[in-house]
Amino acid sequence: MDLDELRRPQNRDQPGELTSAEIDLYREFAEQGPLHWGQLLDRADSGATVRTLDTLLATGLVQQVGVDRFAAANPTDVSGQLLKRWEDRVQGAQLDLLRMRGQLAELALVHAARQRTLQGPPLERIESADEVHQMLDQQAIECTQEVISAQPGGPQPAAELGRARDRNQDLLTRGVQLRTLYQHSARFDPATVRHATELAELGAETRTVTGDLTSCILFDRVLLVLPLQDAAGGALLVRSPDVVAFAAEMFDSLWATGDRMNKPREKAFVQDIADQTKRSILLHLVQGDDDRATARALGISVRTCQRHVSDIMRRLGATSRFQLGYLAHRHALLDSDGPDTP
Repeated sequence: MDLDELRRPQNRDQPGELTSAEIDLYREFAEQGPLHWGQLLDRADSGATVRTLDTLLATGLVQQVGVDRFAAANPTDVSGQLLKRWEDRVQGAQLDLLRMRGQLAELALVHAARQRTLQGPPLERIESADEVHQMLDQQAIECTQEVISAQPGGPQPAAELGRARDRNQDLLTRGVQLRTLYQHSARFDPATVRHATELAELGAETRTVTGDLTSCILFDRVLLVLPLQDAAGGALLVRSPDVVAFAAEMFDSLWATGDRMNKPREKAFVQDIADQTKRSILLHLVQGDDDRATARALGISVRTCQRHVSDIMRRLGATSRFQLGYLAHRHALLDSDGPDTP
């Protein structure tokens, strides 16, 4: 490259980040004063030096001050023009980023619509118990993150525990989180406790709560399975994101109040369970529920419910259930900040 070619701006590419060679040559111009073109050509690496000089001239960091002399310019004087090129690049990249985000958002809507079509309607009824079991097995296979379930009714039927065992073991082996809520009465059923203990060894978590508990299963927080009220063994599949999110939030709230299934059954803990059960029974009685409905809601037998009712009446000195309700209100037994449960 001769001096005439060096003077043609069209030969220069837009400069990028300065290299170490360009910084070193600029320092040489700044420290030694103007350098002659001949001095540069006399160097052993004259070709690389001339290419480096070409870049510095393009940035404005070196200027021609004579026919064949070059000197370092003040970087502050050229920073505005030089940095503007970078600012233009950044703004262009930001616009490209915004356009890409918009395109991805549009594609996400297309994908979500397709997924809803593939997964099924927001609500789906399955009235056959056999089909429900097949559906649960399939959902467990497709599940990748979490299964949470609430199983009311106290002691769990042996057949249900057997069907769930293999399915749950496979989930845990694949690293899927498994959390289950039972009612406190399940703690006193050996088969249910044994089932929970076996799964706990694989990483599952089980807790129990006092009071009402609605049966449900949630897969990856995208599918909610509820029992049908008018078809024994049937299920309602809910895919509505709002309903599923609400159910998951309710489960998490109950989970926070539950006690670990493998918590030691010391006397104080068992007595606390009994007191919580009595409080729940008293609440149902005040609401006008009979013994059968109360027992079903709490997962205990009717006989156990009646025994608790008799104990509550004896401790409060009530001679009738009507008087029991009156005394419960009078002593604020059901208030959250009231006295302890009888």
